[in-house]
Amino acid sequence: MLLMVSVQDINEARQAVMGGADIVDVKNLKEMLVGSNFPWVIREVRQAFPREIHVSVTLGVVPNQAGTVSLAVYGAAALNATSVKVGFLNTDYETALRILKESRKALEGFETKLIAATFADSHLYGGIDPKLVVKLAKESASDGILIDTLTKDGRNLFDFMDEQTLRALVLEAKESGLSTALSGALRIENFDTLARINPDIVGVRGAVCTNHDRFNGQVEASAVARVKRELVARMRGEIDVWSSVARITG
Repeated sequence: MLLMVSVQDINEARQAVMGGADIVDVKNLKEMLVGSNFPWVIREVRQAFPREIHVSVTLGVVPNQAGTVSLAVYGAAALNATSVKVGFLNTDYETALRILKESRKALEGFETKLIAATFADSHLYGGIDPKLVVKLAKESASDGILIDTLTKDGRNLFDFMDEQTLRALVLEAKESGLSTALSGALRIENFDTLARINPDIVGVRGAVCTNHDRFNGQVEASAVARVKRELVARMRGEIDVWSSVARITG
């Protein structure tokens, strides 16, 4: 599992990489629930690190306009983003599929990967059922999936989707050759569950910010390093992620 840290500027990006983040995800928390950052911020972050540091761009919640979204996707690719995430709010499945297909066309000639994003709490916002994300990614020829949350009130991914459902989706995606990422106010106490689900990427922000405040805090290298150590310990088997399950079922 790779560690993805969401950042809003070059200073946070440097802290994330210093702490051991594998992926720097550039976004803008000041626009809507999750928004896109400015091209010059993305350019600065991309140019600050070697190519092996994965710099992803979050388009966040996109409008139901295929031309507008595909142009934004093209912009992310022109800025040499490693991947670009496209998520939907108040969008039906067929519209989302059309937008992703046009976005796929916009990436022709680039190495940037297209990630189809859905939200575990989408039912609160009129969004797409997150259980359709693998189908959506396959039909649009996307390169991977992300399941995140929009609600930022203390609840997280596992308040909206259970371990069994997420594990099945991750396995289905992997069997289809898609990369898999889970995010949504994740905390270290969720890492045993995440390790059992085994996505390719685990995304965090609040857990690595000052005072765990994702909006007003800043990403701190020491917090990133701590989260990375906890993740690696579970990957290496230094922490038994199945023991709690055995106690419950035993």
